[in-house]
Amino acid sequence: MSSKKGGSSHRYLQRQQRDPFVKQAASEQYRARSSYKLIEMLDKHRQLLPQHSSNSCVIDCGAAPGGWSQVVARRLQKTNNTEKGRVIAVDLLPMRPIPGVQIVQGNFLDSDIKQKVAEAVDGRPVGLMLSDMAPSFTGHRSVDAARTMALCEDVVAFADEWLADGGGLVLKYFMGGEEKELRDTLRAKFDRVIIEKPLASRKQSAENYMICLGKEHSNSS
Repeated sequence: MSSKKGGSSHRYLQRQQRDPFVKQAASEQYRARSSYKLIEMLDKHRQLLPQHSSNSCVIDCGAAPGGWSQVVARRLQKTNNTEKGRVIAVDLLPMRPIPGVQIVQGNFLDSDIKQKVAEAVDGRPVGLMLSDMAPSFTGHRSVDAARTMALCEDVVAFADEWLADGGGLVLKYFMGGEEKELRDTLRAKFDRVIIEKPLASRKQSAENYMICLGKEHSNSS
């Protein structure tokens, strides 16, 4: 068993060494190769990031190690929006500080953490929510699919509570579950729902992203 584990670790290290996104992340000082997934999606769908709304903020759910929060903070800085625009990173794990980012450690579903998020938001509209989260996998497909969908539903409920009208959501999900039902749910809440698989997403991975644009008014039918 230990030899199998050693072989798996060796293959992982070899893959990391060959991965151009790993090298690029190190060169550009991003904390994770996953930063380039968000970079591609923001470049393609420029209306996602509320760059021109100085009163808007962004919530990054499950943000550790912080690669996505870094991307958004840097983009807001480029638009001279660092002080006014806010990035709020929420995760169970501790995170090293990131310039332009407020970090809230804890479960985003807990009432005390929601209160801390509210303090960080400080009455500003939330123009964008991000989730690159994944559950702990068991290896049992049906169990993992159920866990994945439950996590997505939690993020959608959080977005219902926090995301401003007209805002956007980027949500990771995994193929093989109930993604059609999830997409239908989101289509009822947003003007447009687009499926993306960025180049930085490994081909063998079942992960995809739903990009949701234009949250509709909560009282709309």
